[in-house]
Parts: sequence; structure tokens; C-alpha cells
Amino acid sequence: MPCMLNQLKSAIPHATNPDRCGASNFTPSQVDTKSSRSISVPTHQHVFSMETGKTALLVVDMQNDFCHPDGFCCSELGVDITAVREIIPRIQKVIDYARREGILVVYTMESHPPSLSDLTPSKRLRYENGRCPIGALGKMGGYLLQGQKGAKIISELQPLESEIQLDKPQHSAFASTNLDAILKELGVTHLLITGVTTECCVLGTYRQANDLGFHCLLLEDCCAAFEESHHQAAITIILAEDGVIGWVTSSEKLFEALVD
Repeated sequence: MPCMLNQLKSAIPHATNPDRCGASNFTPSQVDTKSSRSISVPTHQHVFSMETGKTALLVVDMQNDFCHPDGFCCSELGVDITAVREIIPRIQKVIDYARREGILVVYTMESHPPSLSDLTPSKRLRYENGRCPIGALGKMGGYLLQGQKGAKIISELQPLESEIQLDKPQHSAFASTNLDAILKELGVTHLLITGVTTECCVLGTYRQANDLGFHCLLLEDCCAAFEESHHQAAITIILAEDGVIGWVTSSEKLFEALVD
């Protein structure tokens, strides 16, 4: 079967199981460039112009540990996941749109192997300080441990076999992974970014993607935090200095641009 599995397994160090990385049937030819079209999306500040054939959708860390009532953050830490749950149908709508348009969909999962071999001393201490030690036992297994139910993508947003699933050990999806190289090999220049939490892994991914040269559009109604003030603070940061950092819009504005 022609595929990029071996390349992806070496490029994504944490996704060694073909069923887990979701890339066993993925090749560059599956990115639909023939039906690519140019669209201009209104944003808070400046128009975001993109070609669908050169765009990828990032679904950041929509995992049970963050988004499910039995996940670690809700069941063990007692955080309010109402806002996180509310974005699920909007993200699903964007995923459906991306699939119709031939836009590559990439799902990221903050996770570590059971050995915690890639857990840095800094991250270990920070998560202990936050009362959520990596590997701590919850209703869905060890917190953010690969192979545990808590680290898996929520059932409402299950990836297709042809879509990439990326295990990542840091907040940014580009840190300690080869996602940058994979996207650039596929000719991706623009990113639509969704997921949780806005101020942590979403913002971390957005900022590093900027520095790597990608044009990034945050869909603010498809991102959420456990506290609304944290979500709004991240949006304010991206909108600072009249567009120096990037673009922010809503999924509705994206869909409206498709109709024009």
C-alpha cells in the first residue's frame, strides 16, 4: 500500500502506532489541490486571504482529559468545562467544511509515553505546581498518558484514517515534533487554528507557527479556556499592535467568505 507511514513515524516521534497516528493511508497526493480556490475572510482587523489547497486545519488537544466530564480536568480538578463543551459542534462544522474543501485536517494530542521519557523537568514541576501531575490517575486513566482513554480525541470529533493525529509533548504542536516539515512538504502555507485551551496550547501553537512562516487564522468561537478571562486575554494578545501578531475571526465569517 503506497503511503507515508514510515516517514510520518520518524517525523512524529510519539505516533509510532499506525492506528494511532492515523496516517497509514496518508500520502501527499491526498491533499486536494485541483479543487483549490482562493477566498478572502473578514477578520477583526485585516482580511485573511487563503487558498484552500494550501491550507490546513489544526484541531488542538480536543482530548477527553480536557473536554470530557470524566476527564482529569473536570473530574479531578473540578474545572468548569462548559465553554470547552460548547465549541465542539462548531469545530465539527469546521471539520466538515475542511473535508468538503479538501483541506488537510491535523489533530494534536498533548501526551507522553507511560515511561515519561520525553517529560522535561520543567514541565514535570509546572504540572505538579498546577495540581495535575502528568500520569496522575483519573477516571480515564493516567493523565495525558498515551494509550489511556483520557489522552484520546473526544468521540464527537473522531478523525478519519486519512487525517493526521499528532502526539506532542509540549504546548506547541511544533515543539519536539516535525509537523513543520510535514506541512511544508505538503505545500501548506496557511493554518486555521481551533481547540483548547486558548491561552495555553492554542496560543503556543499559534505563536510558533507564526515564527515558522505560516499565515495563521484563529477561529475564536472554535477555541475555549476553562476561564473566559483567559480566553479573552489570549485573543487580546493576538489582536495587539493592529495585526503584528496575526488574524482572528469567527467560523461564521469563514463560512460567509465561502459563499461570496
